[in-house]
Amino acid sequence: MKTLSSVSVNEDAKSPYWMATFRGADGKMKRRSTKVPVEGGMFMGERLTRAQAKKRALIVGAQIAQEAAQEYVAHDNTPVRAFLDGYIARAGRRLRLQSVANIRSARDRFCEWLGRRADEPLRLISRKDAKEYMEFRREQIRCSSVTRELGCLKTAFEDAVDSEMIDRNPWRNLRVPQDVGAEKHRREAFTLEELRYIIDKFPPEWSSAVRCSYETFGQRLGDVLGLRWGQFDWERRVVRFTTGKTGRELEQPMRDGFYAWARARYEAAGCDDGALLHPRLAGCSSSVSYEFTQLLRAHGIGVQQGRLEGKRQSLHSKSFHSIRATAATFLQSAGVAQGMAMKLVGHDSESIHEVYVKPDVELLRQAAEVLPEV
Repeated sequence: MKTLSSVSVNEDAKSPYWMATFRGADGKMKRRSTKVPVEGGMFMGERLTRAQAKKRALIVGAQIAQEAAQEYVAHDNTPVRAFLDGYIARAGRRLRLQSVANIRSARDRFCEWLGRRADEPLRLISRKDAKEYMEFRREQIRCSSVTRELGCLKTAFEDAVDSEMIDRNPWRNLRVPQDVGAEKHRREAFTLEELRYIIDKFPPEWSSAVRCSYETFGQRLGDVLGLRWGQFDWERRVVRFTTGKTGRELEQPMRDGFYAWARARYEAAGCDDGALLHPRLAGCSSSVSYEFTQLLRAHGIGVQQGRLEGKRQSLHSKSFHSIRATAATFLQSAGVAQGMAMKLVGHDSESIHEVYVKPDVELLRQAAEVLPEV
């Protein structure tokens, strides 16, 4: 084997051509076909002997190495991990803490899956990579979880497209297979007794978060953990939300008891409008929902519903999101018009709202008493 300009050529049992080997601009060894026949013959209109073919292959190999180096320099070669780290740092200035935690979690899982490729250029991530990662994660977790994770990656890569670091977003229009069979799962509503127990017995920040969610008619965990005192309008007695899931603007009326409780906490905290109500939980990673579910299990609230295949977590019949079903159910059973109940909870669709209305046996029994005796 001879070398020329750090390029060597050798034979490959699977190819009739000389193969050029060289170290690329990224420091890694590359191997490319020169298309020069090993045994000689016609090449670009010239007949070559075997010896001439090998010499020509060295020249062609040097040209290939030079072109590869020029192509590498011409592109943005920011590594996947470095780009995602930078994106998270930028996004942290404008997104809710929970959203940033979700993106950070998606970055960690994707980079772990990539292995060494996480330190290679972002532009090398292909549509095939995106599909394979989606299929890998879908074997482990439910459709909604994969969709949320891929949404984080899609948003990050869209930023790279806008910055002209890459030409296209490999995560666009990926279809995540829907849940089937045992994967389909709806959370049950809490009973009033369970809610009172949680508020009384759970750690202070969780007790406060549950109270805030219930008193704002089932607002989601991320929105509750992102609450700051500046969202409380004490004069008008409303709490303002911009929901993280839909971007919907809500003004939730404060009942007297909630107003008094919140006002006392606000004053005890020094009347700092910029302060978070639940700073520890807001700063947690995406495992914060799991922490709440573990508390429910420890206190015997809800029931275990078995385990799905792969690495999916064991299902539990109740979660923080159950508060949303609780609020919708209580409003409906109290005779509040459906349109008004939807307005309070923050549902645009009647079909979605109906999914959250889950009366227990006692509420059904009370409703049954309305039926006249025969």
